[in-house]
Amino acid sequence: MLENSDLKGVVGAAITPFTEDYEVDIEQLKRHCDALLEAGCAYTSVFGTTGEGPSLSVRQKLEALRKLADMGADMSRQIPGVMTSSLDDAVSMYVEAHKLGCRAALIIPPFYYRSAGVEGVADYYEALVKKAGNPGLDIVLYNFPHFSGIPFSVEQVKAVQKRIGSLVVGIKDSTGDLPGGLELIKAFPELSIFTGSDAILRDMVEAGGAGMIGGMTNPFAKDCVQLYLGGVSEGFVKRATMRIETVDGNGGLNVLKALMAKVYGNPAFARTMPPMEPLSSDKLAAIEAALAEAEKAL
Repeated sequence: MLENSDLKGVVGAAITPFTEDYEVDIEQLKRHCDALLEAGCAYTSVFGTTGEGPSLSVRQKLEALRKLADMGADMSRQIPGVMTSSLDDAVSMYVEAHKLGCRAALIIPPFYYRSAGVEGVADYYEALVKKAGNPGLDIVLYNFPHFSGIPFSVEQVKAVQKRIGSLVVGIKDSTGDLPGGLELIKAFPELSIFTGSDAILRDMVEAGGAGMIGGMTNPFAKDCVQLYLGGVSEGFVKRATMRIETVDGNGGLNVLKALMAKVYGNPAFARTMPPMEPLSSDKLAAIEAALAEAEKAL
């Protein structure tokens, strides 16, 4: 990572609150993004995996981004997710992110035709930028093969760089694989390499990584920021690991949403877009007990 880059720190991958008719509750989304920034996050990222981006239409996401800007959100501290296999939809999101002054766009590769190969994926990014009119907005590549089926190997990143050059400024590596993350840091010292896991955040940062873009920032933003800054105990890191294992082991996203609904006292945060199901109150109680047990790691 370039030392003078501003693209570093903890990026809050915001959950999306929904109204009863499954529209984005934009007022509550702004409230949450503001809270993440106030807790020390350098940026927020809406409509990624944690934000249920693939379950939302382009109409919903564009409307929400525009209204966030109209409501006074600092869009220069926003890195929206572009989560679609449609080139035209990706172009619409990318163009709007540029118009609204977002810091960058977090773009996942097209995830349906998975046999496209290295050059096919590079074709997609090149076509996206060209069709958008080459607006110049920075791009963070999204490495999450668990969902996309397409890994951003060193070869794949280089192929995309060959097509769109310096527009690629970073990679979000959501694999949770430390050796793979370290390989990306070593291969691309000019890029901001983010992990999606606070469990390996310290190791990544100490090796030259840029920080974290992750869902655990929703309930634990201040602790994630402290992990990034360093100077924490072994128990502090162990607690973070226990927390993410508890959350991911019980459903992941619906757990985060249930926790934040309780924090805000607002059911909009617990609602999930079908087919995902909200967490039951009994399961939430058990998870809260497990998280309380993790506190003993300190």
